[in-house]
Amino acid sequence: MNLEIHKPELVERVIAQLQSRHFHDVDKLIEKALDGLDEPDALDEKSSAPPVTPHGSLHEFFMNSPLRGANLDLERVRDYPRASDLE
Repeated sequence: MNLEIHKPELVERVIAQLQSRHFHDVDKLIEKALDGLDEPDALDEKSSAPPVTPHGSLHEFFMNSPLRGANLDLERVRDYPRASDLE
């Protein structure tokens, strides 16, 4: 069987792997790539992320976000004084 690679960047990656001696031939390289697809963890990388839901408060969003340690002040100012004209 002959395979043709159409993407030049993919050809460069294959050549780099062969030159680095990680693989002795293209057969081993393809076998390793296909073995990675057979592993259940490789297929579930994207599905392992928590589902995004539109529910919850802004407070919950910030408490569960990477911004949690950023020392953000999440307390709401409840009194907004109005300007008054006393003339």
